[in-house]
Amino acid sequence: MIFISCKKEKQIEVEHKIEITNAALINNELETSEIDSSLLSFDSIVFDNNTFYLERLDNHFWKDKSIQDCNFILFNSNHDTLYKHNGLTSGYEIKDFNEDGFMDIQIDYITNVPGINDILLFDTINLNFRLVKDFDYYPYAIKIQGTEYYYSYHRAGCADLNWESDLFYIQNFECFKIGNISGRGCDGEERNGIIISKIKGNKKMELEYIKRDVGYYGDKWESIDNYWKKNYKKFIPN
Repeated sequence: MIFISCKKEKQIEVEHKIEITNAALINNELETSEIDSSLLSFDSIVFDNNTFYLERLDNHFWKDKSIQDCNFILFNSNHDTLYKHNGLTSGYEIKDFNEDGFMDIQIDYITNVPGINDILLFDTINLNFRLVKDFDYYPYAIKIQGTEYYYSYHRAGCADLNWESDLFYIQNFECFKIGNISGRGCDGEERNGIIISKIKGNKKMELEYIKRDVGYYGDKWESIDNYWKKNYKKFIPN
């Protein structure tokens, strides 16, 4: 499959490799039979004259001791390792996450906490991919279209009766939290309901409290989405 950037002066192609011909680029010791049986996925991203390769391999097949504990690796046509993910992944996705017209790489965790990812954004200055610091603190991250802001969702205990949604932005490949919606539906909480707060550095300032009964808030997904879309500007730092 081919993805073309919407930026006319730059073009990015993402080609899904149906026939695996370059799978041994990073490790010449791997036998072809091992590659065929253990390679889970393989893709390449072509940017101008630069080619980036993404490989996800069953990690016990690595013979190179420096990478045997990871099962996702990003490298270039010079065989230089640009990024490796230590630990198991459930897959990766190539997409324009920050909607800047350039393809990025989302890496999905295998964990008992759903929705946790890492994101490698394309660095348009250095023509490389860079890991966004602290992105894994923001599960199920969704971009508010037409803005530079995102919101997340994660469980906070009591069988998901308690939950959190954070508003954040990405700057210089690092995440910064500026807002929070906290749902408290578990019996025994000091206050049940929804607490909305503004975040500035390590300080949290409550802006609004909406009292609700104990229990599961079935409308939370729609409420979270609508609130952040309508009110994100209230949380933008001065």
